[in-house]
Amino acid sequence: MPDRQDCTEPNEPTLGRPRSADATKAVRAAALALAYEGGVHHATAVRISERSGVAKTTLYRRWPNAAAIVMDAFLDEVSPLIRYRRKADVRATFVAAIKELARALRGPRGDLLRHLLGAAQSDAELQKAFWNQWIAPRREQAKAVIAEAKALGQLRDDVDEDVLIDTLFGAVYYRLMIPYAEISGAYVEVLVKQVFSGASAPLP
Repeated sequence: MPDRQDCTEPNEPTLGRPRSADATKAVRAAALALAYEGGVHHATAVRISERSGVAKTTLYRRWPNAAAIVMDAFLDEVSPLIRYRRKADVRATFVAAIKELARALRGPRGDLLRHLLGAAQSDAELQKAFWNQWIAPRREQAKAVIAEAKALGQLRDDVDEDVLIDTLFGAVYYRLMIPYAEISGAYVEVLVKQVFSGASAPLP
């Protein structure tokens, strides 16, 4: 069993206290590896502690439960892959953003997100984590893109930003949660084109 990385409990052996960031990185890596191996329920606090070398008592001081650790690790891994990158116009920006999201969620990541979303339905802490760490930051980025597009005359001023975001990404998450068809590049192009056909400002 690995040496403990952040042990502060009485009677536990300590080998010098490493930086908290190192322990956090080890815990996230262990949680993700376990979740990919056997699903969310496979990543228990005991297994995460054993795999990471971080005391279980230390885990519970930062995260409310094992599922929250998996969520934190998943978001830490995926968030850098799905940043909004400004393109020539608002349509191109959303096409690129949705394609990056779809690419990031292919395969095991998509499966894990489905499991986490399912677990969040009965876990208030996970619901809060989804909103605070995933949904809210992404929506703020999308709203900034929409505001810029309005200022440039690419979108009508009366376009409801929340409805626009819900329409675009609701379609993506629908296909993710009920995977009857792939979220292909061609699908993303058509989705954005049809959604924005009623939102774009008329050409001068």
